[in-house]
Amino acid sequence: MALSDVSLAIRPGERIGVTGAVGSGKSTLLELLAGLKPPASGRVRHDGRELGGRRRRRVKPRPGSIGLALQSPENCLFESTVLADVEFGPRNLGLAAGEARARAEAAMVSMGLAPARFSRRSPWSLSTGEQRRVALAGVLAMRPEVLLLDEPTAHLDPATRQELIGRLLEVNADTGATIVMVGHDMDEMARFAERLIILEDGRLAADGPAAALLADADLLRAHGLEAPATVRLGMMLAAALQRPVPALLSEAAAAGYLRQLAEV
Repeated sequence: MALSDVSLAIRPGERIGVTGAVGSGKSTLLELLAGLKPPASGRVRHDGRELGGRRRRRVKPRPGSIGLALQSPENCLFESTVLADVEFGPRNLGLAAGEARARAEAAMVSMGLAPARFSRRSPWSLSTGEQRRVALAGVLAMRPEVLLLDEPTAHLDPATRQELIGRLLEVNADTGATIVMVGHDMDEMARFAERLIILEDGRLAADGPAAALLADADLLRAHGLEAPATVRLGMMLAAALQRPVPALLSEAAAAGYLRQLAEV
């Protein structure tokens, strides 16, 4: 899907969710941000550099500055051991063997892959969720300033999805890396994103604080999206209790309102 008239400024350290119906241009946006394809018009700039310009020699991001994990990144695993796969990126940056190993092991730890347990294992002996974490550790080992993720939780079970989102939040908090995540699950967006971007037919439909946009069930419905479960629960509680209830409930708040309802 081609993008048209999409103008964005992404600040360092932001956690941004990108959503929209299938074919709305989400993956295209990530490819443009990563410098993988040049824009037909307009400009993409990162760290003062114009990426993929057509009128001059194509400029790529500084090596390792932008990390991209496409859908099902585990399909890109190819080394014989987990450690070798995660080390591949740092080695290609020209780092000394010891530094590459240290970066790889730190990235594995950040993804919940204890080096003592996983380093010597074959990537193909792991579960899909573990393979996904190995692939993401390989990106994190490059220590990118910007991490671009295309549906990182797709095809994973609910518990594994929750764990992966938690680890991404820790990466953002610990490293200050900007994370842009494409996804369709609004409950995950409610937990992960501080800013939400909605695309429709290649155009920017909405861009603002995630809490405000995710609480707007009518807005989400207009773009083919379903409000988070906590928002839908809040609407039902407000109707049952006949008084206002916060639109985006925490689990603890939801439990409190349910107890009140049981006492009515």
